[in-house]
Parts: sequence; structure tokens; C-alpha cells
Amino acid sequence: MLIKSFIYAIIGATAFLSAAKAQYNDISGNNPYIQQYLEEDEENWNKSIIYVFYNNGSCHSCAAAMGLIYNIYEQNYSGQYSYFEINYADPGEYNFQIEYNLTEPLSIVLVRINDGMARGYYKISNPQDWVADPSYFEQNIITQINNFFN
Repeated sequence: MLIKSFIYAIIGATAFLSAAKAQYNDISGNNPYIQQYLEEDEENWNKSIIYVFYNNGSCHSCAAAMGLIYNIYEQNYSGQYSYFEINYADPGEYNFQIEYNLTEPLSIVLVRINDGMARGYYKISNPQDWVADPSYFEQNIITQINNFFN
């Protein structure tokens, strides 16, 4: 009976951990863009990345959201993290779409870099939905960035 309970506990914990990794995956060494980023500059070996991904889809508030995201980056994280805006619908950017499960018109992907390896990522989906309240938008984005990187 004790062994059976232990086995069920292990199975339950494994299922919980698998579900918890939905937006936090270890992508160490699997992404050619990360490898290129690390090879470009020795300082990038411990400099995490903030990606802003968009596509060619119709999105009325994406431009405003991207402006707010960039301002947040400049005011709070410039020099601390690298920042890239990428149209994942462009030819040659398909790997980003697959790697980070990009389907939304706008997503922010935070990639933790440590000792020359990507140590996981966190995706913030559809931040354009919060653009009507700039104060909430800023607070929410900053909180999520700080929670992931710290």
C-alpha cells in the first residue's frame, strides 16, 4: 500500500512538473540564434534577452504596445538585457515561431542567458490587450520581467 501511494505521488509530481514547464523550457544549445548571439560578443554570455515578436496580422494596438515596451526597456533595462524586435512572419524567422510557440500578433519572450547558455524562457502573450491602460501595462510588464529574471 505504501509503495502504491509512493508511485502515485511520483506520477502526480511528474505530471505537475510537465504542466508547469509550459512557458519555461530549457532551450540550451538548441537555438542557432542564441548560439550566434553568444558568439557575437563575450559580454552576451551572461546577458539575457528581451525579444518582442510580432507578425503581419491585423493588430490595431500593436504599434502602441511596441512603443510602450521599448520605453519600458530603455527606462529600466537598457544595458542590462539585450532587446530585439523581430517580425516572426518574415522568411527565415520561422524557427522563432516554432521555438517559442508564437501564434499571437504580439508576444514578449524573455530568455535567460547564464554562462553562455540559454537557461529557459518565459512568454508574455498579447500585451497589446493592456495598452488602453498605460499604467497597468507598464506595471504588468515590469513585474513579469523582474519575476522571471530575478
